[in-house]
Amino acid sequence: MKRTILTFCLALLAFATMSAQMTFILDGYTYDDVAQRDSKGFTTVTLPAGTDPTGLITDVLVDGKIVDPAQITPNPTTTTIHYDELKVFTYQNRAYGFLFTEDVWFCAVFISDCHTNQNGHDGTSASDLTAIMQNIMNMGSDGKKKVSFAANPNLVPKTSIVFCLGDIDQDKGDDGSTGTHTGFLNATAEVAKSAGVPFIFIAGNHDLSPDYWSDGSKGVTYGSSGGYNADKQTISAITNNNNYWSGYFDDGITYFSPSEGSYDFEPNHFTFKYKDVRFYCANNYWFQKPYDKPGLISNTNGTMYAPDGIISSLNTFVENHTGEASVWMQHYPWIAGSDCNRWWLDQNETGQYRTSKNSSVYGSSTSDIAFNDVTAANTLKKNPLAAIMMKAAGRTNDQVQHFSGHYHLFAEETYTSTVNSDNQVHDYTVAAPGNNSQSNNAYVVLFKRGEGVKEVVQTQF
Repeated sequence: MKRTILTFCLALLAFATMSAQMTFILDGYTYDDVAQRDSKGFTTVTLPAGTDPTGLITDVLVDGKIVDPAQITPNPTTTTIHYDELKVFTYQNRAYGFLFTEDVWFCAVFISDCHTNQNGHDGTSASDLTAIMQNIMNMGSDGKKKVSFAANPNLVPKTSIVFCLGDIDQDKGDDGSTGTHTGFLNATAEVAKSAGVPFIFIAGNHDLSPDYWSDGSKGVTYGSSGGYNADKQTISAITNNNNYWSGYFDDGITYFSPSEGSYDFEPNHFTFKYKDVRFYCANNYWFQKPYDKPGLISNTNGTMYAPDGIISSLNTFVENHTGEASVWMQHYPWIAGSDCNRWWLDQNETGQYRTSKNSSVYGSSTSDIAFNDVTAANTLKKNPLAAIMMKAAGRTNDQVQHFSGHYHLFAEETYTSTVNSDNQVHDYTVAAPGNNSQSNNAYVVLFKRGEGVKEVVQTQF
């Protein structure tokens, strides 16, 4: 019976779409600023969070002419309006549908591993990436649902913010030497600027030199094309991009740096709050080491330092912001991928690593740790980080919500601490847009202000 009534209402709406249009005069709002008619014939009226819809409609117009609201069933000026409920008004045998919604929902889109213009590694051309970004920016602008959310079935998702989770282009920059990342930025950040949609990206292992490369030229070596200069270019690009969007956020961007010492290079992990949700963003991963660059004559590999100060800074910040709903991200997955744990242990593909000059609680660089050692990765890195993350609010099903890349395929896994089973991290790994089996893929994530992640959906752009 309910389905029959809904079908009848939709048929009436389709007829009304072809012949007439109903609009309102609203108390305190300009109708055109808050209303959008979609392709199915009903109109969504989006009001600021906390608005009481009682008495909102003061007058009714049909095709621009004021009509007696008492002649409309139900009377729009006296009927009770509930948020996220389709309301159908009938006037002269025509039906007009409206959805009144509170501006507490927003959508983020997560992409990763673009490898812009790179041969291999599921690389994406700059032109294809530009088209993907334009599709992301335009999501919902035609009133059609790109994806549907069970948590809010009537919502037509639009992109509020976009994240890219690392491995943005070729190793060390656009052409393998300049490190400027121009191709990636033109295809992503510039498209986002034109649309006025915040775009935030973090670095991956192809953007920041890891602790040890099998190819020595990509390490923290000195020179115009050396790892150190490429790393600085990457961090500079990320910081400049952050600064551009900082005015869109609820507060300024905070960077996590060790309080002790000064280093030539720091990974510059950061956090900001947007629409009452805090985002924690790690370049490559939270345990990326700071270092001093090599000298011209000696110390050809530079000096690595333990990340303990960075993690301590993160822990202090979280403890001072425990009441804020949060979502987390880094390039490396928590579980997905057969080589997952070697990255957490600072190892290259043969198990080699760079030791830290100072001692570390998270000391993965010892001869006692086997290649890709899951127990060591859990003990030294994952368990301590999960404990810090659990201090923040905004968990879903009491699990921390986390997003990652690197694997190039979609994966959804839950990491459970081996020392405290209550500490659980639910990790969504996003596919690379250039992966032949899962091309142009992304996560569209539904958020609720002050509460965090509500639902995650895979889609193609």
